[in-house]
Amino acid sequence: MRLDWLRDACAAPGPFATVVLDVTHDTEDAARQDELRRHGVREELTGQGAPESVVEAVDGALASGPTPDGTGGRVLVAAAKGVLVDAELPAPPRAAVTTWSPLPDLTSVTEAVREEVPVVVVRIDDKGGEVLAPGDTEPEEVRGRDHPVHKVRGGGVSTLNMQERVEETWRENTADVAARVDARVRASAARALVVLGDSQARSRLVDALPERSARIVAEVEHTGGASPDALPDTVAAAVEDVLDTERRGAWEHYRQLAGRPDGQAVTGLADVVAAVRAEAVDTLFLDPATLTDGEVWAGSEPTHLGVQREELEALNAGDARRVPAVPAVIRALACQGGQLVRLDDPTVVRGKDRLDDARQADEEARAAADATGEEAPEPGLLAHGELADGVGATLRFPI
Repeated sequence: MRLDWLRDACAAPGPFATVVLDVTHDTEDAARQDELRRHGVREELTGQGAPESVVEAVDGALASGPTPDGTGGRVLVAAAKGVLVDAELPAPPRAAVTTWSPLPDLTSVTEAVREEVPVVVVRIDDKGGEVLAPGDTEPEEVRGRDHPVHKVRGGGVSTLNMQERVEETWRENTADVAARVDARVRASAARALVVLGDSQARSRLVDALPERSARIVAEVEHTGGASPDALPDTVAAAVEDVLDTERRGAWEHYRQLAGRPDGQAVTGLADVVAAVRAEAVDTLFLDPATLTDGEVWAGSEPTHLGVQREELEALNAGDARRVPAVPAVIRALACQGGQLVRLDDPTVVRGKDRLDDARQADEEARAAADATGEEAPEPGLLAHGELADGVGATLRFPI
């Protein structure tokens, strides 16, 4: 998960209100339930000491937000400056959260919010295509020549010439669409390109795309006859495929670096905090099954963190206080443009996957040592399928 959407929360001074709420609207008394939920949030924040201005900002955001057509959720982070994070959820969160605290509860926030992936959708046919990019309300039409586009049966030189002219029209029309698609992909920084149309038209378009766009084409089956109603599911599948690939790639990269002595992968709260303080973290990994609920010392700047207070004194950091460790690390990472991977995502490493592979390898090494009477090796970095303290990171540079 890229964390740039949390930058406002990382830069603002606290304290912060964090709200993760079920806003399902699928019953006859849904409006009344909305009022009760908002009232509950107001009471909880007020009871925890939030000032009236923050309570009103949160309540106003909840009242003015879109009403979901069925199930849904909402995530808000607010401070004295107003609402800093406002995200809609397609489904209710696992757990409701309402807190007023020195730092935003970014552990709960990042658990609830799914990463937004810019997607360009193109529907291609023999005459051109339609392109829908992020921010568009209607698809952009790209039309080329409409004659000749249909091959005819028959034999002889005239038929062969006609078929060659048809194929040339297809190539020209496809090239026009490919150029427009590539421009929209680059302009929107798209990370997925969903191509709809019959298999031949799709193949021609993919072949005509520049490398940057061709590399992110989503291989979603049965898109040829996709109807408008089926498009959201097709796009959602493409997004999940992108995220799955990126998460697995990040985790595999961590596994490779963890076995090397150059210090570009760390695990354990103390080492991760030191890396965040040095602004060296590229990707943070959290394993909620073993995640620490400990605290760290924090100063006035997001990266002023230390397991020991003396670490802040060395930075001449003022306003030192104890805060929950993981939200503090996530906030500091958001300020640095880092990324986050949660290991409880079923598409990443749970089940019979890489964590189990690490545990099995460790157990086999111990069994072999027992059988030969040799000293058992030290547990590996990922022994028993866990990160130390439930946290680990790959680094931009060793520290």
